[in-house]
Amino acid sequence: MGKIGYIRVSSQDQNLDRQLAMMEGLNIDKLFQEKASGKDTERPEFQKLLNYIREGDCVIVTSLDRLGRDYEDIKNTVAFMKQKKVALKILDAQFLDFNTGNELLDTAMFDMFLSLLSYIAQNEREKIRERQRQGVLLAKKAGRYKGRPIEYSGGSIDPQKRLVFKTVVDMLKQGIPVAEIAKENGISRPTIYKIKKANDL
Repeated sequence: MGKIGYIRVSSQDQNLDRQLAMMEGLNIDKLFQEKASGKDTERPEFQKLLNYIREGDCVIVTSLDRLGRDYEDIKNTVAFMKQKKVALKILDAQFLDFNTGNELLDTAMFDMFLSLLSYIAQNEREKIRERQRQGVLLAKKAGRYKGRPIEYSGGSIDPQKRLVFKTVVDMLKQGIPVAEIAKENGISRPTIYKIKKANDL
């Protein structure tokens, strides 16, 4: 069983000294360290860590957020470690000890922890969606929100798409079937229906 450390700070101007000090005296066999944002899991040293760990190893981090700042990513990482039968030790949350020696208790605690992370991740997503919804409502009230720009329209930035729009409108006015118009112009039928609806054709 190997003790594998992972420490991280988010930017180049931050230092790893505090985390390194916390790792001292723990007899770490291998230490992965990097200066990278935790916005996702695409971090070079973190990916090396995931590829390095083996069954029976113990990954040690100073705090849970060193694994990432997105709870969905953290949950997936923890689940991945569980699948590989790798232990996780969080130095500033010693109560999250999944290595009591009682296999049933450890499994139950681990599953509860994953459920908690799933709940937090879902809650975070709902908060983001609510903030986005409120932002759209406020922008609409202020007259700033115009929604997603229409791809094919008379005012399209792309001259080719303006031409396609004009052709589609002309064909619709002639009563040509939507399927034929879509095939002729190389665009989808839903797009034709949007143009048709937007122009009352």
